[in-house]
Amino acid sequence: MKGGNSRRKDLLADLLISLASGAILALGAKALAAVVLPDLSEWPANWPFVAAAPVAALLVFFFTRHLYGGADRAFVVVSAFTQTRWLGDLLDHLSRVLDRHGIDMVVKLSPHDHSGRSQLAHLTALRRRRRSYVGGFIVPAQPEAMESELTAFCRAVHRPVVFMDVRPFPVPKKYPPDTTFVGCDPNEIGAKAARWVAKEMTGRGVESPSVLVLGGDSQAGRQTMFAERLKELLPSAETEVNLLGLFSRERTREIVGHHLRRLRPGGRVNAIFCTNDEMALGTVDAVQEHEAAGGRLDDLVIIGVDGIAEAIAVINVDATPFRATIQQDPRRIAEVAVDALLKMRSGERVPQEIFIPASVYPRQ
Repeated sequence: MKGGNSRRKDLLADLLISLASGAILALGAKALAAVVLPDLSEWPANWPFVAAAPVAALLVFFFTRHLYGGADRAFVVVSAFTQTRWLGDLLDHLSRVLDRHGIDMVVKLSPHDHSGRSQLAHLTALRRRRRSYVGGFIVPAQPEAMESELTAFCRAVHRPVVFMDVRPFPVPKKYPPDTTFVGCDPNEIGAKAARWVAKEMTGRGVESPSVLVLGGDSQAGRQTMFAERLKELLPSAETEVNLLGLFSRERTREIVGHHLRRLRPGGRVNAIFCTNDEMALGTVDAVQEHEAAGGRLDDLVIIGVDGIAEAIAVINVDATPFRATIQQDPRRIAEVAVDALLKMRSGERVPQEIFIPASVYPRQ
């Protein structure tokens, strides 16, 4: 019930401020009247009502503010928005769901920033204006490096905060009050991708595949679980993990292009797992450039994560090695995230982590 208690404290504080301000204005009005009308007999008969008018006006302003202003906005803080189209889909659905509840969405964007520095600036500004929002949503950048800052922010704003896409804390007990995570389990994503690759390799008769994994620091759970699970399923698999893709299509195209060019004669890469679809599409670009230059990549398969429209279209055409993606449902995530925020706002308890099931596309 801490969420409800914090709102009642803010309400009481504003009420006391309004009453004190009104009283000061009333005394000021009385003092001014004493100067203008020093003879009490000359005071108008209704002077108490005149003196009380500022108090009434401030109380009306106070209740109007809480009913119609400052309580109908939610903040959203997200990084690298222009590089990840799945986040665009998520924000689109989030805006629609909030609108159904009469809540406006205020987005704080930090394009091309995976370090979290811009996020810290946004969080500092939001902390100062916390009473302007009913709560908010954060897609954290490099949460392992910002854990203390995220914790301090959540404890200071006294508003419900829903984290999405990237888990902010390594274990549930670290979540501050009135916070939760809504999204897909990174371990589930990595495990499903590993099972898909293992099934593909087994079906092709490849017992010791060479597998390249492309990811970034902010989604380490996906690639870590993938590598662990693949080793269990295919003990003789050779796995190389590269964390420099940073979820960027162009950056991944360069990384994979370099990887393919340095393959020795007879060298091979049987599967490439990318922890988002932008990197998978960049991998497709690199493979096509490699083949246009005369290179050959027989039996290569690529799998991504997210299920964005372009990735699904490329998979459906079946003209590239891009064969599958682990889908995250942004519509469902947005609905559950808003529901969690509203529940915390009303004082209800919600789980520290709410996982939305991911699925493999196309279905196996």
